[in-house]
Amino acid sequence: MDFAESRTQVSAAEIDAVLISGLYRRTKPLLIANLGALSLLSLSLLNSAGTLHILLWACTLAGWTMLRFVLAKTYLRRPRDNSEARLWTYAFALGSGVAGLLWGSSLFLIESLEPENARLVTAFLMAALSAAAIAGYTNSMLAFAAFVLPSLLPFGIRLTWLDGSFHALIAAFVVFWAWLLWSMARHLNDGFKDSIGLVLHNQNLAKRLSRAKDVAEAASLAKTRFLANMSHELRTPLNAIVGYSEMMTNRILGPVGNPTYESYSRNILDSGQHLLGMIEKVLDVSSIEAGKFNLSEDLIDVEELVDSAVRHVRTGAAEDQIKIHVEVERDLPYLRGDAIKMRQVLLNLLSNAVKFTPPKGHVMIVADRLTDGGIALAIADTGIGIAQEDLARVLTPFRQLEDQDHLKRSSAQNGQGGHTNAGLGLPLAKLLTELHGGGFLLESRPNIGTTVTVTLPPERVAPRPKLPGGDRWRKAAE
Repeated sequence: MDFAESRTQVSAAEIDAVLISGLYRRTKPLLIANLGALSLLSLSLLNSAGTLHILLWACTLAGWTMLRFVLAKTYLRRPRDNSEARLWTYAFALGSGVAGLLWGSSLFLIESLEPENARLVTAFLMAALSAAAIAGYTNSMLAFAAFVLPSLLPFGIRLTWLDGSFHALIAAFVVFWAWLLWSMARHLNDGFKDSIGLVLHNQNLAKRLSRAKDVAEAASLAKTRFLANMSHELRTPLNAIVGYSEMMTNRILGPVGNPTYESYSRNILDSGQHLLGMIEKVLDVSSIEAGKFNLSEDLIDVEELVDSAVRHVRTGAAEDQIKIHVEVERDLPYLRGDAIKMRQVLLNLLSNAVKFTPPKGHVMIVADRLTDGGIALAIADTGIGIAQEDLARVLTPFRQLEDQDHLKRSSAQNGQGGHTNAGLGLPLAKLLTELHGGGFLLESRPNIGTTVTVTLPPERVAPRPKLPGGDRWRKAAE
């Protein structure tokens, strides 16, 4: 987008308001320049012109300059609406016109000088007034013209008729000077408008982006609150559903009576457990995003952590003849972290590995020590894998709800009856790992498999406690 295009996206009133503010802010330098030039000209005329005329002219111009300075202070005293810009531009142009007339009238005072001195002072005044016009009035072409015409035109005409006769060459120079001066002013004015238009466009864009950011943050906060409230509201009745169906399935109070009820109770139990597990994950994600998730600090035996997660998925893997291979480095130190959440991380990753691995596939879990003293847990499978363009999607909470085709394999292979998968397993595992200060690396290739590596930093490593019995205690625990 170029400057001219950006200017069209901002109203002319906005640009004019900034330009007129720039005019009034330049009044102080113009005040100093006017008073300085006024003093020099007055000193050069003292011995050749009438003192009364010089004083009258000098006091009038000085007074008018001070009046314009006070007007500028009045304008800058408070912020002005865009609608006021045109009125204040006219006021500035009027003041500029009067100032130009006063400077132009100094020509009658210069007539009293010797011809050579008159030429020198005339040239000096034309250059000084031209510079002042370019420096102080180009924000408004109206103010520029109002000052230049009455101040420079008399000097131009005087130079053309310097000795009483017309000089065509000098007239050509004066015309060229006027054209050059106007062209420079027009170019600067257009440049100011383009620059101001770009600045205002960027400011408006920043405001819109800020408002959009506030709306997005508010929506995100509302989503987080909704998820948290929804999770709490649904978890209580689901606990009752799961509890009662579990009692019916396990016949805690005796036989159910009709065999069909047993099938119904099993369906209720499966569905309730699935939904409760999903809600637990939703609650964890919403708590983490809201910054209200607190980790407990437990000592975690990595070997027991791995064994516990493997035991949980072993039955499902055996049904599909999926082999699970475990490699845990001996005498690994303990981890310091939330034991329940670290088990959830490992269980989510292992469940995904088994779920997305076809029958007679392989799943491997490896736990070993890193060179920096940390601990790595890697879960690899020979499943269908994930395309590179989908890696970011599967790590984003709830994104899988937008594309349920990716879940057909879990429904077909695990007989889950088409349960909706919110795709929270991997994102939640990643969030929980990062809460422990760890790293989460997902690598996958379609039709080859997926490897997820969880690394815990050395700060999370703790020495193994020295318990009575040593290896015998570990064997008993196994």
